[in-house]
Parts: sequence; structure tokens; C-alpha cells
Amino acid sequence: MGSRETILVIDDELAPRQSVMMVLKDEYNVSTAAGAYEGLEYMSKNPVDLVVMDVRMPEMDGITALREIKKRYSDIEVILLTAYANLDTARDAILCGAFDYLIKPFDKDDLLLLVKKGLDKRRASQKLRNERENL
Repeated sequence: MGSRETILVIDDELAPRQSVMMVLKDEYNVSTAAGAYEGLEYMSKNPVDLVVMDVRMPEMDGITALREIKKRYSDIEVILLTAYANLDTARDAILCGAFDYLIKPFDKDDLLLLVKKGLDKRRASQKLRNERENL
């Protein structure tokens, strides 16, 4: 496989942002943003393959940002992180198009597996779209 895929980590807290980056940096290009607006701005100027994002952030929460990402970039998978898991958050995340979500503190192997699965889904969707366009 040629170039490494790019993961954008969006979290208003430095420590979780850094820990996600440390887990992923050996296998992927990882960029970070300190909030949803900064993340959306980054995505408007740079290609991103998958987003790992906190749910609770000031200014724009993760569910609102997820809706915006899916509206602008429907093929980008989003994994949400939350320290405050509840049924409503999980339901909202899935209804809004999240690939999945992890509870903080997350297990490193769970994060790596979800990112791999999310990227696999994105590649499969892109391949299917390309095949349809070539019919």
C-alpha cells in the first residue's frame, strides 16, 4: 500500500488528543484539532480519511460536528469518544452517521481495531462508487 491514510483527532482536551495521536501515529498520518470549528476548517483544506472526535466540547459538540462532517464529507467515517456514555448519546451518534464510539479511557487495541474497520468501510464504499461510475 502506498501513502498512509490520514486521521484527524478532534478533542478540546490536550491529553486525550495526544493519547489518540500516540496510539495511531505509527500506522497513520495523524493531525489534531482543539475543537470542532478548528477540525472542520482543517478538513476544508486537507484530505482526511477518518475522524476520531470527542462528544463533549465547548462551542460545538461532537454530535453537531458529526452532522456537519457527514453533510460535507459523507464518505468520511467518524469514531466518537466520550467519557459520559449513555444510551441517548449512543443512539444520536449512530443516527447521525457515526461509525462507532469508544468510552474514555479507551483501550489502545480497541481504538486501533475501530480505526482499521472504519477505514476498511470507507475504502469499500469508495471502490463501490468507482465501480458504479465506470458502468
